[in-house]
Amino acid sequence: MLALQKAIVEMFDAGDWNEIGYQTGQHDYILHHARLLRSLGFGDDDYGGCVFQVLNHFGQHDESALFQVAEHQKIRPYLEKHNLDILIDLGLSDAHVQTAIQSPLSAGEVVRRALADSEKLLQSSGAVSAIDRLHTALHGYLRAVCADAHLTVAEGASITALFKIVRTKHTSLQDLGSQSDEIVRILTSFGTVIDSVNTIRNHASVAHPNENMLNDDEASLVVNAVRTLFNYLVRKVG
Repeated sequence: MLALQKAIVEMFDAGDWNEIGYQTGQHDYILHHARLLRSLGFGDDDYGGCVFQVLNHFGQHDESALFQVAEHQKIRPYLEKHNLDILIDLGLSDAHVQTAIQSPLSAGEVVRRALADSEKLLQSSGAVSAIDRLHTALHGYLRAVCADAHLTVAEGASITALFKIVRTKHTSLQDLGSQSDEIVRILTSFGTVIDSVNTIRNHASVAHPNENMLNDDEASLVVNAVRTLFNYLVRKVG
């Protein structure tokens, strides 16, 4: 309710209220509400309270109306950006990155958002829900590292291929210290880890409507493995 109220206050105009009224069958209630549209039109301080009244009315008389509000073309993108965990809890999102972004984002911003989403999901929904966003963050990070270092990569290169390029060609990973042979073995093993994470993300996470999800302990193992690699690369490469 709090997330919907905030999204509506930020995004809705009178036309949107009329639209949602007809969609939900609540047009008469909205139109004849004592203050809602008037408060919106004049920018009065009680508008937020009026929105809560309408949402409470929907909740008491027709819960499906709340879901229709959440799916509205203005509200859903707002919730995906600010309250993705709530959409997932309601079964309205599978935690995918939005396919259409209204303004271009830098690679760094995509990575930061994906990492932030993964942390929220880890706290609200468990490790298995965070795998997809961590995968997205690592994939975007590796691509950005290749671009910054002017390393040639194929269009649509897989996360595994990107890691191999970074591991073998990035200048910051050429000097690995006194035990370089052993570190190379560890990093090579992480290539196998990434390949497994890719498979798990596609077949045992919320990235797709999979029936057999990863158990929580194993999902935590995946999350921590990706975090370990991320932390090393950020320190080593930047």
